[in-house]
Amino acid sequence: MATQEEVYSKIKSVLMDEFEVEEDDISMEVNLFTDLELDSLDAIDLMVTLDKELGIEIKTEEMQDMRTIQDVCDFVLASVSVDE
Repeated sequence: MATQEEVYSKIKSVLMDEFEVEEDDISMEVNLFTDLELDSLDAIDLMVTLDKELGIEIKTEEMQDMRTIQDVCDFVLASVSVDE
């Protein structure tokens, strides 16, 4: 089972590699849209990348409630525990 730290690390890695976000700008409380200035297409790209790398499926309607990195972590952890 993945831990919150492992999931956070993966999200952080994706944000840095795919979206060129500075490591210092990433924390659990950061809002993906207002703080990191991602748009809806960026959010879809983020979820598709996480889908592939973590082996989970995130539906578009589930993404609508995710605003912070904490929200994404919580969703991924819940999805991973359900799949196991």
